Amino acid sequence: MKIPIAIIAPKFLKTISLVIDIAAITLYPFIISREKMAEDLLRHESIHIAQQKELFVVFFYILYGIDYLKGLIKFRDKKMAYFRIRFEQEAHAQMLNKHYLENRKPYSWRKYRV
Repeated sequence: MKIPIAIIAPKFLKTISLVIDIAAITLYPFIISREKMAEDLLRHESIHIAQQKELFVVFFYILYGIDYLKGLIKFRDKKMAYFRIRFEQEAHAQMLNKHYLENRKPYSWRKYRV
């Protein structure tokens, strides 16, 4: 099985876009998107696959939630809280870097702060 497994499911994405309107979501080992993904979006979501693997998936979601709550308390803004999640910062910062996943050091998200 090749990971990630890409799935196009626009209704699912619309349903879960409660906090911020999202084009795709990574739920290991799946990347679910509204439509066929551009290369940069696929890379962004693939960075999340790498993050989830290094944290055995469950710890990724725990830390993701903690970061979001910290950001919500700090900024009192849902969108800002989302963009300040360390995993999102890494993925957004590197999504245009075509060779990032080949050269990425484990736990690279740790250099970012909420």
